[in-house]
Amino acid sequence: MKKLVVISGMLVFFASCGKDVPVGDVSDISSSSIIVGDIEWKEVTELVSSDPKKVNSKAVADIQFTNGGRCTGFLISDDVLMTNEHCIGSASDVVGMKVYMKHEKGVRKSRWEEINCGVFMGNDAALDIALVKCSGSPGAQYGKVELDQSEVVDGSDIYVVHQNCDYYSDFDCDWSKKVSEGKVVGIEEDVFYDADTLGGSSGSPVFSDDNHKVVAIHHAGYGGGWTGRGIKNAGVPMSKIVPFLEANYPEVFATEDDSDDTDVPAPAPVEDNNDSFEDAEFMSSKNAEDAEIKEDDEDFYKAFVSKGQVMNFKIEFKHKEGDLDFKVYRKSGNRYVTVKSKVSATDNESVSLKASTTGYYYFKVYGYRGAQNKYKVSFSK
Repeated sequence: MKKLVVISGMLVFFASCGKDVPVGDVSDISSSSIIVGDIEWKEVTELVSSDPKKVNSKAVADIQFTNGGRCTGFLISDDVLMTNEHCIGSASDVVGMKVYMKHEKGVRKSRWEEINCGVFMGNDAALDIALVKCSGSPGAQYGKVELDQSEVVDGSDIYVVHQNCDYYSDFDCDWSKKVSEGKVVGIEEDVFYDADTLGGSSGSPVFSDDNHKVVAIHHAGYGGGWTGRGIKNAGVPMSKIVPFLEANYPEVFATEDDSDDTDVPAPAPVEDNNDSFEDAEFMSSKNAEDAEIKEDDEDFYKAFVSKGQVMNFKIEFKHKEGDLDFKVYRKSGNRYVTVKSKVSATDNESVSLKASTTGYYYFKVYGYRGAQNKYKVSFSK
C-alpha cells in the first residue's frame, strides 16, 4: 500500500504495501519494491494477444483498499485470489476492498471490470501470502495462473506482471498493468531478480519465462533509499508456498485440472472407505453422488470452509427404505465438536450453515437405529 508521508518538507513514499520502511539508511535492507537502473517495464496492451505474457496478465488484478493503499494480486483458481500478507493482514482489510481485472492503459475506469472478492480465507506472515475467496468463477472468465514448485535456477529469465507506474517521477501517473522482464540474480530464502517494480507491485506473480508458470510471489526490494531505485527485488518461491497450500488449503487445487468443456461428466460413485473422521472424503463443490449406508456403517465427509462462508450439505434418500441422518462437526484440538444435527422422519436431510471459524468441517452420515439405505450426497459453498 502506498503511503504518502511528509518528512522535512519533502514528499516521501513508503512504497511497501502495508509495511512502513524505517527512516534512515536503507541501502542494504529489505525495504520496498524498487526500479533497477532504467525503467524497462511495458504496458500489457503493447503485447500481442497470443503472447503468453499477455495471456497470463489477464489473471492479474489491481487491489485497492479503503485507506487509499493498493497492491497487486492474481487468480490461482476459479475463485481464489492471492496477494501478500503485508497487504491483507486480517479479515478487516478485505472490507470495502476493490478488485479490478482490466486496469490497463487506455481502458477507462468504468470498464476496469470489478470482481467481488469479499471472503478472507487466511494468510501466513512467514510466506507473506494472503488468500481471499471471490464470488462466482472469475478465473474461468479471466484465466488463472499455474504455480510451479520446482526450484528456481539462478540466472534464469523471469517476468513480473503488476499494477504500477513511476509515481516518483510523475505523482499523477496511472498504475496500469505492466510487464517487467528480468533475470534471477540470486537465491537465498527469497528469490532475487532485477525486474522493475515499485510499491503497489506487492503481491505480483513472478513467472518463469521458460514455462510461463508462477515461480514466486513478489514482496520486497533492496536498496534505493527514498528514490524508488535500488539493486534488486525479491519474491517468496512457490517451492515453499505450494506445499503450504496443499496442506492447509487443498480446495484451492480442487479445480486446477478442470477443462473448459461445457459437458459435465457423470459423477463417479463414492467409494465406501470413508468410515472415520481421519478417512473423511474431501469435498469441494460436488453434484449429487451415489453412496450407501450398510450394516453398522457410517460415512464421513469433510470440507474446508472460510469463516462467514455458507456451506450446503445434502443427502437424498427414500425414508421408507431406511431412515438416514447426519451430524456436522468441527475439530477443536483433539476433539470433534458437534455443530449441527439433522434428524427427521422424512425423505432427505439438508443443512445450510454459516461457518463460525475457518477450517475443516466434518459431516457424518449414519442410519437411525441401524437403518441401511442408498443415498446421494452433494455439497456446495
